[in-house]
Formats: sequence, structure tokens, C-alpha cells
Amino acid sequence: MLVRKATLDDLDGICGVAEAVKLDYDAPQDSGFLVYGLETEEYAHRVEVSNHFYVAVDDSKIVGFLMCYDVYTLQGLVSSGRLDHEDTLTARVSEIDGEHVFGDQIAVLPSDVGRGAGNEMMSRLFSDMAENVMYVGVLLEPARNSVSIDFCERLGFVYRERLRYSDDHLWGLYKWER
Repeated sequence: MLVRKATLDDLDGICGVAEAVKLDYDAPQDSGFLVYGLETEEYAHRVEVSNHFYVAVDDSKIVGFLMCYDVYTLQGLVSSGRLDHEDTLTARVSEIDGEHVFGDQIAVLPSDVGRGAGNEMMSRLFSDMAENVMYVGVLLEPARNSVSIDFCERLGFVYRERLRYSDDHLWGLYKWER
């Protein structure tokens, strides 16, 4: 499996992975990472502005992606309204002083779960990032994203606080330090 930075040529694969693991609030999945889907244009914008957008490729097929932002990119996305669906979390993380990375989405095709794509993408991110701190948000209610919580804790992320969104969903903020 190859992990590399995403390009605009990867958009079909990225959108396919996102659609395969898109969170259904009415009937939440109980395996794999769960993400909210974005329009193709929004994924394209994030590929263009982020230094930390990766894809996992196996046999020429995109099987996963990791989308993260440094604090300056995050602040730009928040101020432009491009992250308004994550109102509380992104506002909170963008206001934290110091250099850090925000992990927005990680996704792996259901058929490839358990093959190490998530770990490999995170390893690549950790080796590339100059920052020593990273934050992620994980959905706690209405659907507890146990897979993401377990994954974060295995990587050394520590639970910091609960954040309630304007849509009344509850998220946990997790922090990792080198």
C-alpha cells in the first residue's frame, strides 16, 4: 500500500471512499471510520489548500484518505465559512494558541478496513508535520464513533473536552502531542 499526498486527479476516489463511509445519523454504522460527506468541489478546495491531505492507494485504487489542516489553513477555512458544518469544534480548535494540526476526516473503504491504511496514513502525517500537537474531533452522540475513538487512543490521543454543536450533536475533542 502506498500513502501519498492527494492531488486533484484523486477526487473521484476520495469521493467514492467518503460516500462508502458516510455517516447515517438515522442508522449509524458500527464499523470503520465515519465521515460527513462533502461535495466534490469542497474536497478539491481542501486538496488545494492543505499540506496534509493524503490518500492510501492499493493496486492503483484509492482505498482511504486523511484530510488535515495546519492552524492557518483551519483558520482560513473557518473564516471563509467553508467549515460551518463543524461550527463548535473548528471554532474551538482554530482559537487554540500555538502551532498545531487539525484532523478533519479519515476514511477507509469498508472492504479495506483492518489492512493498516489508517495507521499508514497517520504515520505519514506524523512524519511530515512540523507541528508537535494535533487535535481531532470524534462524534459521541447521536452515534458513538467507537472505531475512531479506539483508533485515536491507540495512537496516543487523549480526550480533552466535550463540545455540543448547534445541531445538538455531541463531539469529543482529542489531543496528541509528540
